[in-house]
Amino acid sequence: MRNICLLCLLVFGLTACNFAPTEGEIKIQIAKVALKNGGEKIFIFENFKKINGLMQEDGRYIAEVSYDLVFRKSLATLSAEIRQTATESALVAIESGFMLMSQLLQYGQFEAGDRLSYHKKFVLIKTEQGWRLESEFLNTSEHQ
Repeated sequence: MRNICLLCLLVFGLTACNFAPTEGEIKIQIAKVALKNGGEKIFIFENFKKINGLMQEDGRYIAEVSYDLVFRKSLATLSAEIRQTATESALVAIESGFMLMSQLLQYGQFEAGDRLSYHKKFVLIKTEQGWRLESEFLNTSEHQ
């Protein structure tokens, strides 16, 4: 009986270390990356679905997901907003212009409601503050 209790404790202890992130935790981390650098002003993050996941022996978790990014505004509308901003603040207009140019180079002409569908794999790691995307966590740096 004692051996069975010890075995149960050992199994529980080993499996407790390997809890995978929830779908909600994965969604939050991926949305942060998909909508970074002002992306939340351009896109709506929709239809997130975790398709598959694999816990690695080293504690990393590979999540296979799909999601859509839907354009909130057309390229023409964004351009008009930047022109309006230019009359108020040249520096903000220049920054917004660079952002718009990068969107144009990346996505071409787009209209409000256009949808980009993604099917990707992401690697997450468990940190002291919860699950984070490995690429985002390891590439962060504090400038002082």
